[in-house]
Amino acid sequence: MNLSKDPVSKLFLRFLIPAITGTMVTALYAVADGIFVGQGIGGRGLAAINVGYPILTFIIAMALGLGMGSSTLISINSDNKEFKNRCFSQTIFVNIIFYIIMMIFVNIMGDKLFYLLGSNKDLLPMVSDYTNICLWFSIFFTFSIILSSIVRNDNSPNYAMKSMLVGAGINIVLDYVLIYHTNLGIKGAAYATGIGQVCSTLYLIRYFVKGKTFKLVFEKIDLKMLGKMFSIGFPSFILEFAVAFITILFNKEFFRYMGEVGVSAFSIVAYVFYIFRMLFNGLAQAIQPIISYNYGHHEFERIKKIFMLGHLVSLVVSIGILIMIKFEGYMIVNMFNDNLELVEVANRGLLLYSSAMVFLGANFINISYLQSKERARAANFISINRSMVFVAGALFILPSQIGVDGVWLALPCSDFLTFLTTFFFKERKKKLVNI
Repeated sequence: MNLSKDPVSKLFLRFLIPAITGTMVTALYAVADGIFVGQGIGGRGLAAINVGYPILTFIIAMALGLGMGSSTLISINSDNKEFKNRCFSQTIFVNIIFYIIMMIFVNIMGDKLFYLLGSNKDLLPMVSDYTNICLWFSIFFTFSIILSSIVRNDNSPNYAMKSMLVGAGINIVLDYVLIYHTNLGIKGAAYATGIGQVCSTLYLIRYFVKGKTFKLVFEKIDLKMLGKMFSIGFPSFILEFAVAFITILFNKEFFRYMGEVGVSAFSIVAYVFYIFRMLFNGLAQAIQPIISYNYGHHEFERIKKIFMLGHLVSLVVSIGILIMIKFEGYMIVNMFNDNLELVEVANRGLLLYSSAMVFLGANFINISYLQSKERARAANFISINRSMVFVAGALFILPSQIGVDGVWLALPCSDFLTFLTTFFFKERKKKLVNI
């Protein structure tokens, strides 16, 4: 595989299939939990996971930022073996430090943190059980994300995909066994997810031990390298961190307007939407190594081609998703729970929440493109507006005008405004593809 000479469409397909498969498998970790918890434990279990999940999402966001930042630098400097080893090593050490800090923080905060996230006394035991168990396993969550990103950029996208398949398969089997055939309840879902990530990480470690492509270099933290890494990876961090931020805000709004059934319905919608978001994340991952490599080798025409191809595929996928939601939304929601009231609320919520799907896909492609070229400032500007500023503004304005529908429409409003922002940004810079 020659990233500077092979046809762009061939390269895109070569990276797209494993990237999409990998991100879909990642989504299965969450969705499998949702289906088994919803059917085996009930709506309260779904609400409990949704309340505690922002903590785990923040940890995952850090890993995505580190993974994108380090893998992009490694890809751009692919001919510099010493730099690759140093970048790889810095990523590993910083990830371990971050894990230790998070564990200390959550243990100091205790139940106060769960109440701040929107829990009540009834949900607290489930929230605490699920979140604390997942936290102990979170080091494997982060290593799985970071190592798979580096492996993908090391021209081994299929291996990265297989690592996720291993983890997802084990997770699904253990979900069924531990929830339905033991008395572990929601703890079983947490153990299933954690063990699945352990297996995925071990499979990835095998790549580095066997292939010897990278070597750990024990040296002091290089703040300059980390700064560049975080600058490139910050949009990926923000896009994922926004999920935690959004979840907290949405949980509070749904508790306010609908009570526990609203939070449970949002949990179902969030699980389904996570699949779509990870699908676009896979598209973004597929174009990133190709753009980064060609940018490092000054192949600018090829960058334009892959950028436009990414947008075309994103548009087609978005339209397909909207058609599926329109005609099969009720069936999809019903997989999580059989309660008629809950299913009706979630079905309508899914339709509203997904209404700006076309803009969501376009935003992911634009941000990935900017990251891949080390245009961190522009990517950060778009990401922060999309993920936090516009969502918070929409949640402040829309519900007071149109009620609970305004809560559901806050994220679509944000994606639409982000797309418009990107368009005006493009006009100001003359071209978004500013090579």
